[in-house]
Amino acid sequence: MPENKKNNIKKKAKSKIAKKNAISKLIKTKINYYIEIVENTIIYVQKYKVLDILNSSKLNEAIQKLLDVNSSLMVLLDYTKTNKNFKNKDEILDKLQNINNELSFIFRSYGTKNIADVLNVVFGPSYIENSHFDDSRFSLIKKFIHPVSYKVLDWKPNSKNDKSDKTRIARNKIVEDFMIVETAKSLDCFDLARTSNVFQTKVYGVKICFQNYANGKTLIICGISDEIILQCCSEKFIYDQLRLININKPKDTNFFSNDFDRFINSLTLKELLIYNEIELYHKYNGFCVHNNQIKQKTIQDNVKDFLSSELFDQRRVLIQLLIKADDPEFQYLAYLLYDLLSSENDTNNIDTQEQTVLFDSLPWNIKKYFKSAMKNTINYTNSFVDFETSKIPLEQQICLMKASRTVKEKAMIKLKEVKAKSEDSGSKARHYLEGLLKIPFGYYRKEKILDTISDYTLVLNDIISYIKNNDKDHLFNFESKSMYTSVEINNAIKYINNFVDEYNDKFVLNIINKATNNNRIQLVNIISQINSLIKTFTLKFPRISHSGKKISFMKQKIIHFITSFQNDPVIFENIYTMFDVSKINIDKIFQDIKTIDDKKSEISDYMSNVKDILDSAVHGHSNAKRHIERIIGQWISGDQDGYCFGFEGPPGVGKTSLARKGLANCLKDNNDKSRPLAFIAMGGASNGSTLAGHNYTYVGSTWGKIVDILMDTKCMNPIIFIDELDKISKTENGKEIIGILTHLIDRTQNEQFQDKYFNGVDLDLSKALFIFSYNDVSCLDRILLDRIHRIKFDHLTLDDKLEISHKYILPEFYEKFNMKDLNFSNEVLTYIIENYTNESGVRKLKEIIFEIISEINLEILKNDIDNMPIIDEDIITNKYLKDKCRIRVKTIHDSPQPGIINGLWANSLGMGGIIPIECNLFPSNNLLDFKLTGLQGDVMKESMNVSKTLSWKLTPPANKTKFIKTVKKSKLQGIHVHCPEGAVPKDGPSAGTAITVCIYSILNNKKIKHDIAITGEINLQGKVTEIGGLDLKILGGIRAGVKTFIFPENNKEDFEKFKDKQKNLDFLEGIQFIPVNNIGDVLKIVFI
Repeated sequence: MPENKKNNIKKKAKSKIAKKNAISKLIKTKINYYIEIVENTIIYVQKYKVLDILNSSKLNEAIQKLLDVNSSLMVLLDYTKTNKNFKNKDEILDKLQNINNELSFIFRSYGTKNIADVLNVVFGPSYIENSHFDDSRFSLIKKFIHPVSYKVLDWKPNSKNDKSDKTRIARNKIVEDFMIVETAKSLDCFDLARTSNVFQTKVYGVKICFQNYANGKTLIICGISDEIILQCCSEKFIYDQLRLININKPKDTNFFSNDFDRFINSLTLKELLIYNEIELYHKYNGFCVHNNQIKQKTIQDNVKDFLSSELFDQRRVLIQLLIKADDPEFQYLAYLLYDLLSSENDTNNIDTQEQTVLFDSLPWNIKKYFKSAMKNTINYTNSFVDFETSKIPLEQQICLMKASRTVKEKAMIKLKEVKAKSEDSGSKARHYLEGLLKIPFGYYRKEKILDTISDYTLVLNDIISYIKNNDKDHLFNFESKSMYTSVEINNAIKYINNFVDEYNDKFVLNIINKATNNNRIQLVNIISQINSLIKTFTLKFPRISHSGKKISFMKQKIIHFITSFQNDPVIFENIYTMFDVSKINIDKIFQDIKTIDDKKSEISDYMSNVKDILDSAVHGHSNAKRHIERIIGQWISGDQDGYCFGFEGPPGVGKTSLARKGLANCLKDNNDKSRPLAFIAMGGASNGSTLAGHNYTYVGSTWGKIVDILMDTKCMNPIIFIDELDKISKTENGKEIIGILTHLIDRTQNEQFQDKYFNGVDLDLSKALFIFSYNDVSCLDRILLDRIHRIKFDHLTLDDKLEISHKYILPEFYEKFNMKDLNFSNEVLTYIIENYTNESGVRKLKEIIFEIISEINLEILKNDIDNMPIIDEDIITNKYLKDKCRIRVKTIHDSPQPGIINGLWANSLGMGGIIPIECNLFPSNNLLDFKLTGLQGDVMKESMNVSKTLSWKLTPPANKTKFIKTVKKSKLQGIHVHCPEGAVPKDGPSAGTAITVCIYSILNNKKIKHDIAITGEINLQGKVTEIGGLDLKILGGIRAGVKTFIFPENNKEDFEKFKDKQKNLDFLEGIQFIPVNNIGDVLKIVFI
């Protein structure tokens, strides 16, 4: 046989053997692979039973079929082991195919562990290799999704193989299988919750599509996803998806909130696989809308809806609520619903395991928020219900009171009365005792900043004590104190710094002396240690040579080394430890001084913050704000004694706002809680029992408002704001209230204030801050006023009103009505202020602006206008304020005349203007008989008489004679003085000078300039004396057209203050202001 032919036969034999070996190897591999699949499937079908995906019957069927498959595999495995060169390979392969078919049926009905196993069994091993999957997505699915069933669907005969051009199926609707076949791409995922009734499947279930383009089939696998924390997973797909969600999120403010961050952190793997970022944004918006609906419903409706929902829907509601973790109301509702679910289960005898299943199914971050909600809810509930107090016996509560022994004895007497009587007859004594126990005796709110000086006083005394204990030379002579002023602390720190400098210098000299006062041997030893230091710390200092050197040379080098490193704490410490010398720890001293400096900076920053808070509360009123800063400064520097302010000024200028939004927010504790502020409105109050309570013996008696405030604020030093002090009833009962208030704020008495109900029980209110608010100081009791620190709130100028409008009023309304494009110019606001308001504050202005903006809002809502209107004077007058009457300002008369002059007025409401004073002769039997009309008060009438006497005195004798002759003929010898309008009451002495001029002009027949106005009290000597309200009178006079103002010389300082307050003095151009001392100066100016 030829050699080539032999070789070919050998090759064919080898090839045949290799093929047989490959088949054998394949058979063994398949058998082992199927055995592994069986093992995994047995484990997972039991898990599915625990999750209620399979029932007991299905589990038994699955286990039995798996056992049968395993038996067949064991037979084949034994056969392959005993027959290495088995010949019936085709028969074995057929049996393996049957096992494959059986596994396929088991997977379809009961599920398994791995998706890759399902693909290999159903489509064959080559399917995964030939499919071009998204590696990151498929890797995630293989790792974390576990099949529970599958189905294979054939394509329609004319169906296209390429699905990529199809529209994406909306994931928020029920997706039928035929839609997946026709439209979906491989690895597309869908929600199994929409087609399943099993809770665990609803929570974790996902459908995954696999398209087999070669066979024209679609495999739909239903699987359960693992519960993983996405933020802790390193899979590329998860990282990319979360990044896309954050990068592409809408610009809406809702998506830049903590709620959206919590929503993203609570997403499950299932949701990330099913939904793209757009669908997740829609889902979040749905959560927000549903939460708003929940907020608008009553608790009863929310509970009813929750309990009637399926467990899966209840889970969704809890997640939605807990995403709003910043809102205590949603936290409380979430815990309430969860708790009610448990109660509902107990009532209906349903296994409470349902509640546990619900909690266990929540994403990890939601569980964390839920635990926080439980804790916050319990704290929130405890804040309303004082469980602890009810658990403590009354005897112990009485003993724990921080009250005097007398008070405790009274409480014990009432306790005995409570125990001795029945529940009904002892109710009054119980009410008394419970009220007494609520009074916070000895409890004072003390903000951290108020302890700052005490804190650094302790630190300073520690420094002083430390230095004295370690100063062996007794060079430090500074004495410690229990309290220091800021100046003393600065001086002490300066003294300590100087001492440290001197001490360091003397210490270095001491070390040098110890180092140099030695013999040669000792010097050599010191130099050796120095050289060791140079080597150890690699110092930039030459090694010191001692061999053959003189002692003086060695000493000089040692001194040079010590002085070179005396400022290096580490090296210098090593130097002085050579000589067994202790040193004061300078670093500790400097660290303590830094602590003091930090505390001082803390106070400085705090005071700056106080100013900012007061400025943000109200505009202007720098004097009032300065007084508040002073009292806070006093509390920081010294004792926290109480005080009494009187906020005096016209309405609407910010008195209440400064107390509520300013002062209270300046005093905050470590929990950022403001000092409690309580309001008492005194308008029309006519009963002292409102404040100080009723006598205990009265039927239905109770304690007063002051004690009520102490109970509510839970401290003895609240801020008590007493409003409308000047509106207290003028009756005898009103006087009783004045007496109570006088006692309340008198610092010599208010340590022992007593409520009538708790007669004999002293209440220490000496540390409380009282603030009275009133408009008219003349209405206050003089004795009470003497105990009040008056702080005057000036009226608001036009510039002030414009600034308040732009900074406070308009932004508030723009926010309320969402009209940020609307614009009110200064000209328009000025027009409204001058023509539609007549007030010292801004209340009416705010009301009018609200009317205009709300009317524009209505027009927009009704589509009456297309664009935001341009606000000008014309549209204000003819459209938005057409039904309102414009303010008519009283103006000066037309021409100079005798007997008519412009007086000036001002009132406690911050308004002012001119008052025409008219004089004329009238028939009378008596010379210079007086007739006074115009509703003049007693003081004004007296001023009229003074003016008449003075004007007659000033009239020249010739004119007197002429006047007497003239009036004898006409009988017009009486003088009628009228001050219009007749229905408006007028009083005060400030018109005296004007009346004198007016009467004088009649007596001497002189014409008075019509554009001149006068204010000033007059006396019989002709001196023009000081008046009040000059600024208001000038502003009102300017509006009336006055060109010359005459006022007392004593008011010149007030005039300068008035000018300083005006930001723009243009409106004063062309107007004269003339200060005068006496009536003679006036008479030279007023006549033409």
